[in-house]
Amino acid sequence: MKLLLFAIALLLGVTTTQATDFKSQVAPVLKQFCYKCHSELRNKEKGDLVLDNLTRLAGKIGPAEIIKPGDPDGSSFYTAMKLPRTDEDHMPPVKEAQPPAASIEIIRAWIAEGASLDGRKPAVPSAPVAPVGPVMTWTSTDGKSIQASFLRLEGENVVIKRNDGVIFTLPLNRLSPESQAQAKSARQ
Repeated sequence: MKLLLFAIALLLGVTTTQATDFKSQVAPVLKQFCYKCHSELRNKEKGDLVLDNLTRLAGKIGPAEIIKPGDPDGSSFYTAMKLPRTDEDHMPPVKEAQPPAASIEIIRAWIAEGASLDGRKPAVPSAPVAPVGPVMTWTSTDGKSIQASFLRLEGENVVIKRNDGVIFTLPLNRLSPESQAQAKSARQ
């Protein structure tokens, strides 16, 4: 059975959710795109934000802070990166190098997973991601199927959760027209 599920995942082009590591993934993005203005080592503390001192950064992580564990869209730290470059609140400033979409996705994933600084536990416990609806059948364009609950749409992908807790991100264009319609109607 496990082999069958693995084969289906490969055929669907599925990616599983894995923890985003602060030290090896998030910190390098911050160093490259944020430390110029937000670093103790560089004596730059614009907006009273320092990203290279983990104790001070931890103070910016919490339900009422700029980084809200489990809630990237509610975190001004993340949403500032997603604003149009013409918006005065866009970060980093337009005159500075801009992080590519992959780097911004690392920040989003890290926050969504709880914004852990030490890799062991979330800075603030985040609520588990609950399925939005009942278990449904998701079918690929070549007729392969998987049983899972709808979680959300992310751009051109649907995020689903199997009963065993494994979360998958499926490209909509790899799903049958029926499953695409199912994903679009489930978000409403």
